[in-house]
Amino acid sequence: MIGKIWKIGLQKCAIGCMIGLLILISGCNPSQTVKVTDQESALAMLENLDSYEAQVQITFFSNKGENTYLIHQRAKASGEYHMEILEPESFAGVKTICDDSRVVQTDPTIGGEVEARPTPVREALVLYSFIEACRQNEVEVISGEKDTLILKTTYSGEHRKIVSGQLTLAKGMGTPLSLEICDGEDKPSLHMTYLTFQMNPELADENFKIAQK
Repeated sequence: MIGKIWKIGLQKCAIGCMIGLLILISGCNPSQTVKVTDQESALAMLENLDSYEAQVQITFFSNKGENTYLIHQRAKASGEYHMEILEPESFAGVKTICDDSRVVQTDPTIGGEVEARPTPVREALVLYSFIEACRQNEVEVISGEKDTLILKTTYSGEHRKIVSGQLTLAKGMGTPLSLEICDGEDKPSLHMTYLTFQMNPELADENFKIAQK
């Protein structure tokens, strides 16, 4: 009898430990409990995106045709970003770094560094520009596939190529899949396909460090 009671006690203890462990895991990883299913949950996820790292295929459209690049992006909600061209090979290694106050571009082929002013087109390459547009303007959900959610909003600037944007998210985790930016005639200016996307990674400060003049 005592052995049976002891066995039941051990079973209850094991079950209690498992429940406690699940609660602990859920508390430490809240993104697993929040599902992106509609506009409200999608915007909440974007507001909680403190940082990201992604490989992005970016196509620029113009009257002369289109150009596509593969870019490795690291960015923080606080304004810093680091973008490095991986392809095409002729531009591989060219980097653009913003420390939230200065922007510099480096080119390994010439071994030089050039300070540059922020431009609407360059800033639009970073997902946080779309998030800021969502804060400032009306957001709508347009029809997508059953497993995706598409948010559409307008940009507040006056650049004729950066007028509206559509962000496609995967339902569930809310992983960004693509971002298309259009001009005033609703023609695409930029199309970004996120080949990989990591939410809220720990990004070292060295990624955004610019040598002081």
